[in-house]
This record gives sequence, structure tokens and C-alpha cells, in this order.
Amino acid sequence: MHRLKTGFIFLCLAIVGCARILAPGYDDYDGGNQLVNPGFEMDRAGWRYMDASPYWINFEVSDQVARSGRRSARIHVEQLADEPTRRALVAGIVQEPRPARFPERIGGWYRVDEFEKSDDQTDLYLQIVVIVWNDPRTPEIVSPKNPRQQLKNYQLRYYLAGITEPPFVLLNAKLLFVEKRSKPEMGTWVHFEMPVRADFQKLWGTVPEGYDRIRLLFEARWDNMPAGGSALADVYFDDLYFDYGP
Repeated sequence: MHRLKTGFIFLCLAIVGCARILAPGYDDYDGGNQLVNPGFEMDRAGWRYMDASPYWINFEVSDQVARSGRRSARIHVEQLADEPTRRALVAGIVQEPRPARFPERIGGWYRVDEFEKSDDQTDLYLQIVVIVWNDPRTPEIVSPKNPRQQLKNYQLRYYLAGITEPPFVLLNAKLLFVEKRSKPEMGTWVHFEMPVRADFQKLWGTVPEGYDRIRLLFEARWDNMPAGGSALADVYFDDLYFDYGP
């Protein structure tokens, strides 16, 4: 049985945002990519970060590294040993599509050029989170024995690389390892793709419906850093998709 650290638990913040730039409500189902600007060729259009969270820092759009086109999203986290220790830190990109029908898959490409930490206690890793907001069935789905809890979302957390066991647990999250790698492959573009619709069905027993938005987070982060620890990750994402398959 894996050891589950209960260190630092994040509460998902209900921040209202619109990802499909011209769509105030549900998007028409067209079978295509539900992400705006998936290759970052329009700079930051459609993307944001969780600026209301004290644990998040901003991202940048790079014109120095790209898998295709001219740009990618660069995510950089760094803690020096002589700085005040931040027990947890997240850098990432966020979008909130509103597809009328929940998509089949989520995927794209990432590249890691730097990845190091000072100790085994620190969990430094890459993660993708899919959060379903305001599905009216949420309390019964997450906590059928106590559906009166005021739960607003349920989610999947995909660990891409960097850890081999979960850094913490959440009542409303199911956890999946895309790869159990203590260190990601370095200096090359790595493809990832997950059958997100089937994963919700398998792990939550249902496919999301009746939601008002889906929050997608593509992250590089650390948790559980001890005092005096240090860490560094330099990560790029490009050519992302949230769609219905070929």
C-alpha cells in the first residue's frame, strides 16, 4: 500500500472565468478541440492562472521553445535554499471550456528542461487537473453517504511525472498516474493523452453532465517542502487538446 502524505491540502477556489472568449454559455458541440489558442500562437489569449491563490505564480508565453509554430507556454518554479521556504508552489495555465457534451480525451505535449530538488520529502511534479463545476449531482457523486455536504465540484488529477505516490489526498478528487516516474524525461517533447470521459465513468461512476464549466489546469508544482529545501523546474506545454477523438 502506498504511503499517502496529508501534508498541504489545497482548497479549489471558485473563481469565475470565461475560457471560450466569445461564448457566454455552453459551446455548440462541433467535435473539435474545445480549447482556445491551444498552441499559444495568439500569446495568452484564452489562458490565465489562478491569480487569487497565494500558492500560484504566473506563466509566460515563450517564443524561444515550441513544438510547432512559434510559441509555447513556459512554466517555471524555483525555490533557493537561502530564501524563506514556500511549502507549496504552483505555476500553470488554466482554461474553462463549456462543452455541451463532455469530451472524450485530454492531451498534448510537454517538455522539461530543468528538474531538480534538494531532498526526498519535497514532491516536485507535473500534473493535469480536470474539475467539473456545479454538476447538480455533485454531493451524491462525491459523498453518497453524506450528500448534504456543500460540495461544488469533483475532479480527476493526472500525475504526468515526478512522483510515484500522491502528495496529498482530497475527498473530491480521484488520482491517476500517467507514468510513475520520479524524474521526467529531459530535453525532449513528450506526448500525453488520457481518456478523460472514460476515466470519469470508471472512477466516479458517471460521466459529467449539467455542469456550468470544466476547469482544466496544466501545472508544474511542489508540495511538502521542508524548511531550507530547494527545487527547480522549467517546463513547457504546447499543442494541447480537449476533444472527442480523431
